[in-house]
Amino acid sequence: MDRIDAQILDLLQREGRLTVAELAERVSLSQSPCARRLKRLEDCGLIAGYRAVLDRQALQLGSTVFVNVRLMHHRADAVQQFEAAMQAMAR
Repeated sequence: MDRIDAQILDLLQREGRLTVAELAERVSLSQSPCARRLKRLEDCGLIAGYRAVLDRQALQLGSTVFVNVRLMHHRADAVQQFEAAMQAMAR
């Protein structure tokens, strides 16, 4: 990874919707070499994906809750029962 790769990653972290053309212009490359670099960064796992950051207030989402769960028994059947109950709640 060189300076240009680092610039690409930095730009994408701040503006994930940049087109290859916009990205290439900002890092002073032509589109083809920029696209190849981007593909390489994705293929080697440095870019794991692209996401939208949602505005929780605009969506009227309530609270974020952090939960810590302790099981009395750590037997495989107890863990499986707990996991099954959590999966059922997600539906």
